[in-house]
Amino acid sequence: MKKINIIITIVALALLVGSCETYDDYNTDRKTVVGFPEGSRNINGVPTGSEKSIDVTVFASDVAATDRQFNIIAVPTILDNSTVPPEVETNPDNYRFDPTVTIPANSREGMLTVYGTNASMVQEKEFFSLAIEGSATVVSGAVLKIRLRQ
Repeated sequence: MKKINIIITIVALALLVGSCETYDDYNTDRKTVVGFPEGSRNINGVPTGSEKSIDVTVFASDVAATDRQFNIIAVPTILDNSTVPPEVETNPDNYRFDPTVTIPANSREGMLTVYGTNASMVQEKEFFSLAIEGSATVVSGAVLKIRLRQ
Protein backbone atom coordinates (compact mmCIF):
# COMPACT_ATOMS: atom_id res chain seq x y z
CA MET A 1 0.00 0.00 0.00
CA LYS A 2 2.87 2.38 0.82
CA LYS A 3 4.43 1.72 -2.59
CA ILE A 4 1.17 2.67 -4.34
CA ASN A 5 1.10 6.04 -2.55
CA ILE A 6 4.72 6.66 -3.56
CA ILE A 7 3.98 5.69 -7.19
CA ILE A 8 0.90 7.95 -7.28
CA THR A 9 2.93 10.83 -5.83
CA ILE A 10 5.70 10.36 -8.40
CA VAL A 11 3.22 10.21 -11.29
CA ALA A 12 1.40 13.33 -10.01
CA LEU A 13 4.67 15.23 -9.69
CA ALA A 14 5.72 14.14 -13.19
CA LEU A 15 2.42 15.39 -14.61
CA LEU A 16 2.68 18.66 -12.70
CA VAL A 17 6.25 19.34 -13.81
CA GLY A 18 5.53 18.28 -17.38
CA SER A 19 2.60 20.67 -17.71
CA CYS A 20 4.61 23.88 -17.28
CA GLU A 21 3.63 26.50 -19.81
CA THR A 22 5.95 28.13 -22.28
CA TYR A 23 5.72 31.60 -23.76
CA ASP A 24 6.23 30.46 -27.34
CA ASP A 25 2.70 31.56 -28.24
CA TYR A 26 3.08 35.10 -26.82
CA ASN A 27 1.70 37.61 -29.30
CA THR A 28 4.23 40.44 -29.55
CA ASP A 29 1.98 42.51 -31.83
CA ARG A 30 -0.27 43.83 -29.09
CA LYS A 31 -1.94 47.22 -29.12
CA THR A 32 -0.59 49.96 -26.90
CA VAL A 33 -2.68 50.52 -23.76
CA VAL A 34 -2.74 54.16 -22.65
CA GLY A 35 -4.48 55.43 -19.55
CA PHE A 36 -4.17 57.16 -16.20
CA PRO A 37 -2.29 55.38 -13.41
CA GLU A 38 -4.39 57.18 -10.78
CA GLY A 39 -8.12 56.56 -10.50
CA SER A 40 -8.99 60.00 -9.19
CA ARG A 41 -7.57 63.48 -8.64
CA ASN A 42 -8.78 66.73 -7.05
CA ILE A 43 -8.77 70.34 -8.14
CA ASN A 44 -9.41 72.12 -4.85
CA GLY A 45 -10.19 75.73 -4.05
CA VAL A 46 -11.29 77.09 -7.41
CA PRO A 47 -12.89 80.50 -6.79
CA THR A 48 -15.91 81.52 -8.85
CA GLY A 49 -14.88 82.97 -12.17
CA SER A 50 -11.28 81.89 -11.67
CA GLU A 51 -9.13 78.98 -12.82
CA LYS A 52 -6.80 76.44 -11.23
CA SER A 53 -4.80 73.62 -12.86
CA ILE A 54 -3.22 70.28 -12.04
CA ASP A 55 -0.78 68.10 -13.96
CA VAL A 56 -1.88 64.52 -14.53
CA THR A 57 0.34 61.60 -15.52
CA VAL A 58 -0.58 59.52 -18.58
CA PHE A 59 0.97 56.05 -18.86
CA ALA A 60 1.58 53.84 -21.92
CA SER A 61 2.14 50.09 -21.78
CA ASP A 62 5.13 50.18 -24.10
CA VAL A 63 8.08 52.33 -25.14
CA ALA A 64 8.53 53.75 -28.64
CA ALA A 65 11.54 55.30 -30.36
CA THR A 66 9.51 58.37 -31.40
CA ASP A 67 7.20 60.83 -29.65
CA ARG A 68 3.58 59.64 -29.54
CA GLN A 69 0.48 61.81 -29.30
CA PHE A 70 -2.87 60.63 -27.93
CA ASN A 71 -6.28 62.32 -27.88
CA ILE A 72 -8.00 63.08 -24.57
CA ILE A 73 -11.81 62.95 -24.29
CA ALA A 74 -14.38 63.66 -21.60
CA VAL A 75 -16.50 60.62 -20.72
CA PRO A 76 -19.59 60.15 -18.53
CA THR A 77 -18.67 59.97 -14.85
CA ILE A 78 -19.63 57.06 -12.61
CA LEU A 79 -21.14 58.81 -9.61
CA ASP A 80 -21.59 57.57 -6.04
CA ASN A 81 -25.21 58.33 -5.14
CA SER A 82 -24.83 57.00 -1.59
CA THR A 83 -22.94 60.10 -0.44
CA VAL A 84 -24.72 63.02 1.23
CA PRO A 85 -25.26 65.05 -0.88
CA PRO A 86 -25.03 62.67 -3.86
CA GLU A 87 -22.18 63.24 -6.30
CA VAL A 88 -23.10 65.26 -9.40
CA GLU A 89 -21.43 65.61 -12.76
CA THR A 90 -20.27 69.14 -13.51
CA ASN A 91 -21.03 71.12 -16.65
CA PRO A 92 -18.31 71.13 -19.32
CA ASP A 93 -17.94 74.90 -18.92
CA ASN A 94 -16.44 74.28 -15.45
CA TYR A 95 -13.32 72.55 -16.76
CA ARG A 96 -11.01 72.33 -19.71
CA PHE A 97 -8.02 70.20 -20.64
CA ASP A 98 -5.42 69.90 -23.33
CA PRO A 99 -6.99 67.91 -26.21
CA THR A 100 -3.83 65.83 -26.71
CA VAL A 101 -0.98 64.48 -24.63
CA THR A 102 2.49 63.65 -25.89
CA ILE A 103 4.53 60.78 -24.52
CA PRO A 104 8.18 61.50 -25.37
CA ALA A 105 10.39 59.02 -27.22
CA ASN A 106 11.85 56.22 -25.07
CA SER A 107 9.37 56.93 -22.27
CA ARG A 108 6.14 55.46 -20.94
CA GLU A 109 4.84 58.62 -19.28
CA GLY A 110 3.50 61.96 -20.42
CA MET A 111 1.91 64.92 -18.63
CA LEU A 112 -1.52 66.40 -19.21
CA THR A 113 -2.70 69.73 -17.77
CA VAL A 114 -6.32 69.88 -16.57
CA TYR A 115 -7.98 73.16 -15.58
CA GLY A 116 -10.90 73.75 -13.23
CA THR A 117 -12.63 76.99 -14.24
CA ASN A 118 -15.70 77.21 -11.94
CA ALA A 119 -17.87 79.12 -14.38
CA SER A 120 -21.20 77.70 -13.20
CA MET A 121 -20.72 75.29 -10.28
CA VAL A 122 -23.80 74.98 -8.09
CA GLN A 123 -22.48 72.51 -5.49
CA GLU A 124 -19.32 72.65 -3.42
CA LYS A 125 -17.92 69.62 -5.25
CA GLU A 126 -18.71 68.30 -8.71
CA PHE A 127 -17.09 65.62 -10.85
CA PHE A 128 -15.96 64.93 -14.40
CA SER A 129 -13.98 62.12 -16.03
CA LEU A 130 -11.34 61.93 -18.75
CA ALA A 131 -10.10 59.05 -20.88
CA ILE A 132 -7.69 58.39 -23.73
CA GLU A 133 -9.45 58.03 -27.07
CA GLY A 134 -8.98 54.52 -28.47
CA SER A 135 -8.02 53.80 -32.07
CA ALA A 136 -6.90 50.96 -34.33
CA THR A 137 -3.53 50.87 -32.56
CA VAL A 138 -4.44 52.17 -29.08
CA VAL A 139 -6.56 50.68 -26.31
CA SER A 140 -7.98 53.16 -23.81
CA GLY A 141 -6.82 52.26 -20.33
CA ALA A 142 -8.01 53.51 -16.97
CA VAL A 143 -10.37 56.50 -16.76
CA LEU A 144 -9.53 59.44 -14.50
CA LYS A 145 -12.28 60.84 -12.24
CA ILE A 146 -11.62 64.43 -11.18
CA ARG A 147 -13.33 66.16 -8.27
CA LEU A 148 -13.71 69.89 -8.74
CA ARG A 149 -14.16 71.84 -5.48
CA GLN A 150 -15.00 75.48 -4.88
